[in-house]
Amino acid sequence: MKYSLLPLLMLSLVLVGCGGADVEQNPPPPNQSDNINYQGPAPQTDDIQLFKLTLWDNVASNNRCGACHVQNNTAPSFARNDDINLAYAAAIPLVNLPDPAQSLLVTKVAGGHNCWLASDTACADTLTQWIRNWANSAETESATVTLVAPPVRQPGASKVLPESPALFSAGVYPLLRQFCVNCHAPGAAQPQAPFFADSDLAAAYESSRKLINLDQPELSRFVARLGGEFHNCWSNCESDAQQMLNAIRQIADNVELTELDASLVPSNALRLDDGVVASSGGRFEANQIAFYQFKTGNGAIAYDTSGVEPAANLSLQGDISWVTGWGIQINSGRAQASTGNSAKLSQLISATGEFSVEAWVVPANVVQEGPAAIVSYAGSNTERNFTLGQSQYNYDFLLRSGLSDFAGMPALSTPDADEVLQATLQHVVITQDPVNGRRIYVNGQDTGLAEPADAIRNWDNTYALIVGNEANGNRQWQGAVRLLAIHNKALSAAQIQQNYDVGVGQKFYLLFGIGELINLAQSYIVFEVAQFDNYSYLFNAPYLINLAGSSLPDNLTISDMAIGLNGKEVVTGQAWLKRQFDVPASADLSEGAVLSTQGTIIATELGVNSDEFFLSFGRIGDRQNVRTGISVPVQQILPAAGQSSDIGLRTFAEIHASMSALTGVSQQQAAVAQVYQTVQRQLPAAEAIDTFVSAQQMAVTQLGIAYCNAAIEDSSIRQSWFAGVNFAASPAVTYSQANRAQFLTPLLDRLIPLSPQSSAVRTEVQAELDALINRLSSCGGSCSSDRSQTIAKAACTAVLASAELLVQ
Repeated sequence: MKYSLLPLLMLSLVLVGCGGADVEQNPPPPNQSDNINYQGPAPQTDDIQLFKLTLWDNVASNNRCGACHVQNNTAPSFARNDDINLAYAAAIPLVNLPDPAQSLLVTKVAGGHNCWLASDTACADTLTQWIRNWANSAETESATVTLVAPPVRQPGASKVLPESPALFSAGVYPLLRQFCVNCHAPGAAQPQAPFFADSDLAAAYESSRKLINLDQPELSRFVARLGGEFHNCWSNCESDAQQMLNAIRQIADNVELTELDASLVPSNALRLDDGVVASSGGRFEANQIAFYQFKTGNGAIAYDTSGVEPAANLSLQGDISWVTGWGIQINSGRAQASTGNSAKLSQLISATGEFSVEAWVVPANVVQEGPAAIVSYAGSNTERNFTLGQSQYNYDFLLRSGLSDFAGMPALSTPDADEVLQATLQHVVITQDPVNGRRIYVNGQDTGLAEPADAIRNWDNTYALIVGNEANGNRQWQGAVRLLAIHNKALSAAQIQQNYDVGVGQKFYLLFGIGELINLAQSYIVFEVAQFDNYSYLFNAPYLINLAGSSLPDNLTISDMAIGLNGKEVVTGQAWLKRQFDVPASADLSEGAVLSTQGTIIATELGVNSDEFFLSFGRIGDRQNVRTGISVPVQQILPAAGQSSDIGLRTFAEIHASMSALTGVSQQQAAVAQVYQTVQRQLPAAEAIDTFVSAQQMAVTQLGIAYCNAAIEDSSIRQSWFAGVNFAASPAVTYSQANRAQFLTPLLDRLIPLSPQSSAVRTEVQAELDALINRLSSCGGSCSSDRSQTIAKAACTAVLASAELLVQ
């Protein structure tokens, strides 16, 4: 498929005009004359050969490190082209094979030293991958995380923006409205979030809160964008940054410090960057040919850091925003690689005949259909090599092969009844190989699908890799993508489980100092903390450790532990507030004593660069604070603006009980109970009908399917309902006009036993069921043996999950 360059050029100009990152120009591939035609001495060892193949071949070109770090030029000469053995000797002090991300080569480039891309982070990640490929080939032991003592910081004594936008409106807001409104406002020609120049003062203030640092105004994002990044200055960048800094200082000077409650028993305080970065290693990446961690955090390019050239970088087009803690949020539009760079996928996958697509995703909802294209290597919605898609609660795997058409149909889809796709963070992997065929794994588990194995055939290398849509834009998917990897091998179940266990996103170990509280120096409570999304942090699995390896002098009791943020205890998310942990004196604190495997989510307040955390305790050792309860803001209750409807909704428990009573299936039946636990929070929690949303109807339908499936599968219940119906016969017989009444009459008698004035007209319900049965009975004379029972379940669900039961 041909693409016009004019729209892409216009888009790039608009993005640059509004302050987006410059459109990334893919560098040419490494200078092959430096690599293929290497004329120096042969590598003296196998490891030097690995160094050449994995690292030197990628950095020695003239547009990368080979421009300087060669013989008779800039030391160290690790990219020299006269002797690979000398280049190896120069490189060894610069790399850390057990922990590639800590290599001096990587940290130097990450700090801004001659990156060949528009993003220092992308260059550093690509270098890391090349070094990791060398390390994996050399079978080097992986690095382990070493915990180090954080800086000592006392909690409290910080400033927090007030709830009122009055101070903001006096100085900062006028600057934003005057100079930023052409982009950072909802009504702009090319609107770009965040909308801190919104005409609505309250909305603009809310969008600005995380960009203002009252403790260190010079570190405010507003100031950095003007003074350090020269982002759309309106006159002179230095003076503009100073003007913004003065406006923020004016706010800071009028805000009092938030002093810590003197009755609290607190730990030391930490900011996120005080933590120890959790290693991103441990993933199985041996055959990775495209890799996106979405770490850049800004701009219009998501970089392929697989290290496999050419990099298939994704251009972000449409309403796509960056997710804090690594990821992109797709509301509309797509992220697309060029067709030329995408061609490596066809080439490398065709060479092996197998592949895997691995993604960490957060579907926005469970009503998307099409299938909506999460990841697609395609030319349109009717021509593709492969697609990972979503159809409501199902993941779909479409693949062009010898058994499919050019659209990759028929699709392999997860079972409807399993509802494996949920609107939460999930790890999904699709694999294909000529022996096992297609497979779908979700959260490390094989979904159990099986199909005839076949080889991929007729792949088209002119297609583009696209995330969030198809090339013709009619298969929009909405949600977040936190990681995407494409492998030219089918991952094994063990490798998939390994990558699932590693997790996703930027994670830190925060060490909260409690040594003074328990009279044992260098003692810490450690949490794994991640930026869950733009609005929250995930605190997970606390444990007690002593960095000196000392043991407790006495048994230790810790109870009523709470998370504090910016000088006060957090109102929500206190998962350990009612827990007591007893640690015996014999516990080995050198490795850590687990307190809990539980996690919780708390909301951000000032933003990742400014939020300060601490722990407080009801009791720790011989110190105690008797809480009367964490203070919760009083909600203002307003009278209803008008009269309430006489019609209401059944709540979750009422729906569960009603379905059980109507079908005769116990609420404790295993399949029913499992579905109820899954969808309980999605069912109506309030009776007011104006609180109803479509997602609640989907949950009612799921529960109805579970009840009807259990009822029809139970021979005694089925016989009591339909004494005269032969479900072993074909649908043409079971649901013939002569026999249909024997099915419909008892079904409606059972599920619509009452006839209130608000009830549906029975003849209309029967007409709808007639039409449904007619559609489902049409199977071209090749109906499966259980088709009649399947139709019965569908008809049962249509009645049981209808408004007849939901509305009261």
